[in-house]
Amino acid sequence: MPSVHPIETLSKKLRQQAMELTHVYEELEKQNLQIDAYKQQIQDQKLQLEQLRAQRRKSIDGSSRAPTSSRATALEQQKRATQMMIGTPSTGASLGQKRGELERKVKEAEKEKKKYELAAKRIEKALVELQVFQNDRMGKLLPPDGVSDDEVTASGDLESVLNEQRAYIRVLEEAVHLKATDFEVTGHEELLIVLAELRHTIYEQEKDVEQKSKLVLSIQEQLEHEQQQHLMAKNLVTTAQKQQDEMAQRFHEQESALHTQIDEVRLQLQQNDSRRMQLEGVSNSAQRTEEALQSRLAAATKTHNLMDSKLEDAARKIKALQEQLDATSTKYAESKQQSESLLDACAKKQSHLDEMNALQEELLGSVDKYVAKAKKARDKVGRLEVELQACKEKEALVQQQVIDAAQSSDGRIEALQAKVDAAERHGQEVQTKCAALLKEKKRLENTLAEVQMSLEGQVQENSEQLQEIAAKQQNCHQVEEAVAELEAALSTALRMMLNKPVETSERQGIGDDDETSADTDEHAFLLDHSVLLELQACSMLDATAKMCQDEMKKRHDDIRDHRQQLMERTSEVEALAMQIQTLDEHLRRADAECEAYHALEQHATNQENALQAKQALIRDLSAENDRLVAVENAYSVQVAANARHSEQLEDQQEAMKEQRQYGDELERALENAATFAEQQNECNQQLSAQLAQLESSKREQVDCVKTLEVQNSAFSSRFMALVKHYTSFLRPSAATDRRLQDHLNLFDSELQNGDVLGLIQQFPALMEAYISICSRNPQQDRPSSSRVPPNRHSKLCVSTTFRRKEPQQLIKDIEMATSTWHSPAQEASPPKTSSSPSSPLEIALTRSCEEAQLAEKLELIRGTFRCYKNDLETDR
Repeated sequence: MPSVHPIETLSKKLRQQAMELTHVYEELEKQNLQIDAYKQQIQDQKLQLEQLRAQRRKSIDGSSRAPTSSRATALEQQKRATQMMIGTPSTGASLGQKRGELERKVKEAEKEKKKYELAAKRIEKALVELQVFQNDRMGKLLPPDGVSDDEVTASGDLESVLNEQRAYIRVLEEAVHLKATDFEVTGHEELLIVLAELRHTIYEQEKDVEQKSKLVLSIQEQLEHEQQQHLMAKNLVTTAQKQQDEMAQRFHEQESALHTQIDEVRLQLQQNDSRRMQLEGVSNSAQRTEEALQSRLAAATKTHNLMDSKLEDAARKIKALQEQLDATSTKYAESKQQSESLLDACAKKQSHLDEMNALQEELLGSVDKYVAKAKKARDKVGRLEVELQACKEKEALVQQQVIDAAQSSDGRIEALQAKVDAAERHGQEVQTKCAALLKEKKRLENTLAEVQMSLEGQVQENSEQLQEIAAKQQNCHQVEEAVAELEAALSTALRMMLNKPVETSERQGIGDDDETSADTDEHAFLLDHSVLLELQACSMLDATAKMCQDEMKKRHDDIRDHRQQLMERTSEVEALAMQIQTLDEHLRRADAECEAYHALEQHATNQENALQAKQALIRDLSAENDRLVAVENAYSVQVAANARHSEQLEDQQEAMKEQRQYGDELERALENAATFAEQQNECNQQLSAQLAQLESSKREQVDCVKTLEVQNSAFSSRFMALVKHYTSFLRPSAATDRRLQDHLNLFDSELQNGDVLGLIQQFPALMEAYISICSRNPQQDRPSSSRVPPNRHSKLCVSTTFRRKEPQQLIKDIEMATSTWHSPAQEASPPKTSSSPSSPLEIALTRSCEEAQLAEKLELIRGTFRCYKNDLETDR
């Protein structure tokens, strides 16, 4: 049979666990008392606060009705109430100190909770070890499956093992109860209930942690939503930037159009100068008129210079607009930086949110104030949202006005540009009538040169194309030859493949029908597959040949087209030559038309008037442009102000969101505080019930101590009577022995003092002296020993195994022993019919029997008194 696990180790573990649990109960009782005191203080403070609020309301109502003197008294009462609420040296510590003490006590409670959790883990570990040991024993005791010879014996062993296990479990339960009684722990059954409740509280804490993680996820989702909103705002900013870029591009286009107009005017001036010089060389007779015209042209050049200066001013204004665009771009960069700073602020706010979780306990004292702030913040949020919506509507109206103004300015600028273009066209028509022939001549010469150059290039390209076509024709001939060879090879291969199955069928026709049919089918299958592959290759080659032929046709068509183009170019050259001839004739006619120069003088005067009108138009345009620039600057300033206001509104909205989140966190903190208070109340109720149980157990122990004291006093009185009987019994024998006389004297002194312990310590020495006297003269003591009744021996025979009995059982045994003890006076009368010993053998036997009985008596007395002495020392 396997050895049972020693019970002593289990009892030690159970004893240690019981001590830990008792320590836990004591600490919990202390903490509950402290918590009750703190709750009482909090209730007192709440009552004081309610009284102060009531006094404040009364003072407010009285101040609205009473005169100024009553207001002064109400203010003094309020000051006194606030001083009472804050705390004075007479009343005690301030609220801050009490809050600090509460926090310190809460931290200590958390430390104790951790300690108790560690104790619970150790208890669970011990239980797991017990279970592992039990499983190991069962695994060792159960027989394996492979045994077949000893099945009957195995079933009997299994029943015996189960019986042994039941007995072992019963012994463990008895050991637990015994150790509980040893350590005076009566509520050890409720300790398991407390542990179960602790596990339940841990499970609830895990649920709270899960809820907080869910809240964190919801906050992250809100942050993602805000980031999406921020991205939408960024998209709006990018669209506004795109609109600004489009406006800048429009201004650039207008600037380029103005530059082209300036270049055209300059070209016109240059053409006028060239025409003037040609006219001076041609018309010597009209030199005077030409000088007058030169003076007029000088005046016109001055006016043109004035126009150039005005155009330069317009260019400067355009540059200013460009600078404004750069400023807006810088503002956009600043807005980007502000958005980045907003992102950093969001990150800081996230860290601030993380820090706010640590301030949960400080919020319990300032609940009303923060709730009022939360309400105010919600009202403020609503007002700011209304303001934000109004600002957005204003911004939309401003943007619409800007767009309308831009459109109207664009329309006006286009109308003015159309007028300028019409005036310039009129001047150009006047000026181009003289220079049109020269331009046309130059153009024709340039076109002729270009046509010649293009013809030469085309001839070169045609030569190169002809070379390429020749090379491609050679390649095509080679491909055709290769295709012909492939066709010949394919035809020969097909003939060979078609002849081969005929020969094989003639050779194998004599064999069996089944074998020939199978072989011919296989050859036919293989032949068909290869033929298909060859046919696919042939089709691919045919396709390539067709592609080559198509390309050759294309090249021939290209050559034909190029030749036609050459013919067309030659015809165009001939036509150009004819045009040159006609232009020469036109030049000769123009020489004849120079006589109409005088008519041009009148036209010059008209042109001067037109120039003056253009100057007036340019002045009007510049004034309009200045006005538009001023309007644009005003709109830009207003847009910047709106942007700043929108940023401020966004900041306020973010602040309101943070305040809303702060209020939500406060509400959650209040809910957590309420749940914590409920849990504390439940724990206090449980601990109060446990405290009542402990008080009842304490009363029972006090009753037990009183009964023990009564029993102890009864034992001491009976022991004193017993000692007196023994001393009276030993007086006659002490007359002949000095040593026994001394022991009796010491015994009498201790008896007079009433020292029970001293009597117990001296009683063995007295008995040894008496035994030594009896051993020296056995014949004198034989009658007395023979007179001892047999009940006396049977009543006093107590083995040494009862040394560890409880004090109550020992006192009962001693009472039973003393109740059967007879006085020496009663036992002193020996029977007269006793006969003396007849032989020395009988004398020796009786002597040895007496010595053995005396030794047993001595050992019995020593064991009982030692046990009693140890019990008294332990009780002390």
